[in-house]
Amino acid sequence: MSRPRSIPEKEAIERSLRLFWEKGYNRTSIADLSEAIGVGPSSIYNAFGSKHELFEKAITQYMSTHADFVGELFARSERMNATEFIGELLSKLVALYTDKSTPPGCAMMQAGGTGVANDSQACAVTLAIKLNLESALHDFFKAKLADGEELSSSPKILAKFIVGTIRGLSQLACDGSSRKDLLAVADHAATSCSQPV
Repeated sequence: MSRPRSIPEKEAIERSLRLFWEKGYNRTSIADLSEAIGVGPSSIYNAFGSKHELFEKAITQYMSTHADFVGELFARSERMNATEFIGELLSKLVALYTDKSTPPGCAMMQAGGTGVANDSQACAVTLAIKLNLESALHDFFKAKLADGEELSSSPKILAKFIVGTIRGLSQLACDGSSRKDLLAVADHAATSCSQPV
């Protein structure tokens, strides 16, 4: 498959990502992408196939670059209790959501919108990632429970609670909340996962 000649493919995808991040999938047109990348619309189709395929590549790149710490954190989660793990996860996400060098919030949450997979192609892409995250959190809490850690609720409810918190932190960042306030929310959510001693 050909790709835009003017800039490397990774940079073209990054520019597209930031546009989707800022405007959302539905409000980003091929003309917008063409201007951001610096190539004609036909070059975008030739290189990426469609707006949806470019969006998929952009979200994949976001997860493997900007949000790569999520997988790394899960890889060492066995050595952490629930409060430590969730605290570090949420604080790192807050740092990402409030980074002045990128649009506010989570690219995946803001670009894909909300809804079920049938609502739009963008929802289908991002919902699959959210469900994978929820599943990974469920497995984490289930493992902590099996290790004898006292949790404040069931693994299922805690997993949904943390995904809901992540979505809320993203939106609060977009609404202009300070990093200090978001970190306080993250800390409260983390400590809420364990039963008080």
